[in-house]
Amino acid sequence: MLRQFDVIVVSKKFSSCNTVKPPFTDPSLAWFFVNDVNEGLAQSEAEWIVIVKEGLNINRDFLNNLAECNGAFPMADALAPRVRTKSGKFKSARVLAKKGGFAELSENAKMRFVAAPHPSVAAFSRRIIQRTGKVDTSIPEEYRLADYTLRMLHAGGRMFSIPYLVINEMAPVKTETSEKDLNDGCVKSLYKGLGFWEAFKFARHHLHTLATLFKNRKKLNVQRESSISLSKMTPRMLQDIRE
Repeated sequence: MLRQFDVIVVSKKFSSCNTVKPPFTDPSLAWFFVNDVNEGLAQSEAEWIVIVKEGLNINRDFLNNLAECNGAFPMADALAPRVRTKSGKFKSARVLAKKGGFAELSENAKMRFVAAPHPSVAAFSRRIIQRTGKVDTSIPEEYRLADYTLRMLHAGGRMFSIPYLVINEMAPVKTETSEKDLNDGCVKSLYKGLGFWEAFKFARHHLHTLATLFKNRKKLNVQRESSISLSKMTPRMLQDIRE
């Protein structure tokens, strides 16, 4: 029988030789502390896999709420929790912005399908991970889950944002990635998942990313073709994740 959850905690300070003590144990749960998310995915066997950055509080209450949401929203292959920061503010999932790129949902947004989770946490069904494959770790961390979720659309999967599914921040996770690298990661993700026009809408406001697109076009085209060759994404699925 499959475990209910596997939790993959990602941090640059973890290594395969490190032994990290989990905050709690349960027969229906396994923990993986890795610096490469794909290492955790390769070992995962649960029905649902939570991918989370170090610094967020994965506790029993959160996993119990996640289990309830799994049962309540069977049409979703992935779930996007909100993050409650140390200051009490909420950080949410993303949709495709009208002017290009991604826009974060407002704090009072209702339940809906989204284009990407908050960069720090998401939950995926084992079924959709098997169809989507590995995470592209060449993309900056802040856009890896966005890149994966856009690819997931072509595997027929949809990510759902539920406002009352909340995870608490224990310590702020700082990014060391430059704005240029972040923008490059964003435009690559958009191109691979949604094609040239969606990437161009973002690139026209960040002109240096046009060079990124043309410099990497052969590799990006191969990656895009791999994603869309048997695409199950419909126009309605795409419309549902727009601002």
